[in-house]
Amino acid sequence: MSRLVALHTGGSREPWQSLGLIFENDTCSLADVELVVSDQAPGLFHWVFSGDRDEIVNIDGISTQLVSAANTRSSDSLIGTQRMTHLDHVVVNTDNLDRTCAAIDAALGAEMRREREVGNGVVQRFHKLENTIIEVVTGPHITTEGASLWGMVVSVDDLFELADQVGDQVMSPPKRATQPGRYISTVRGSVGLGVPFALMTPHVSGMATH
Repeated sequence: MSRLVALHTGGSREPWQSLGLIFENDTCSLADVELVVSDQAPGLFHWVFSGDRDEIVNIDGISTQLVSAANTRSSDSLIGTQRMTHLDHVVVNTDNLDRTCAAIDAALGAEMRREREVGNGVVQRFHKLENTIIEVVTGPHITTEGASLWGMVVSVDDLFELADQVGDQVMSPPKRATQPGRYISTVRGSVGLGVPFALMTPHVSGMATH
C-alpha cells in the first residue's frame, strides 16, 4: 500500500510558522508527512508517494512523484505545544469522480473504499493509503476540468487547547465533525496559508473514520 511522503505548496513559510509549525529550511512535518513550501503561487501543486519505482507521473492533472527509497519520518511532530498524531486526509477536487478515482487507483494501487453524498450535488469518495486518506470531491462548485489538490486536515492531541492558544482570529472554534465523536477547526483564510487547512481531534476507537 502506498504511503504519502510529502506535499508541496506555494507561498510563504511565515503563515505556517505563525501556527507553531517548525521549519528546517523550506520543510516542516505534518506528523509523518513533509510539507514543502516553495516560492510559487499559493496552493498545493505536487505530492510524493512511496512506491516500487522512481517515477514522475500525472494523476488526472496532478503532478505526482513516486519514490522507491522514501524514508519513514517520525510521526512525533508539533504544532505549537500540541502533537500531530497523523495527517488525517488530503482533499482532491475533480469534475469527474470516476476518472480521477481510476487514476488514483492505477498510480497508487489504492482502491476507492467508500462514497458519500453530502448534499447539494456534492459527492465524496475515499481512498485509503498506509498513513492517510485521499478524499476526492466533486459537485457544482467544481468548474475546472481535471483534478487538483485542494487542502488537508491534520489530527492533533488536544484541538481545544490549541484553539485557545492561537485564538479565534486564527482558528475557528472547534465544532462537531462529520465523523462521530470528533471535532474540527479551520484555519482562517486571513492567516494567509493559501491552502485550506483544518485540524481535528484524534480518531475515536470503534467509530468509522471516513
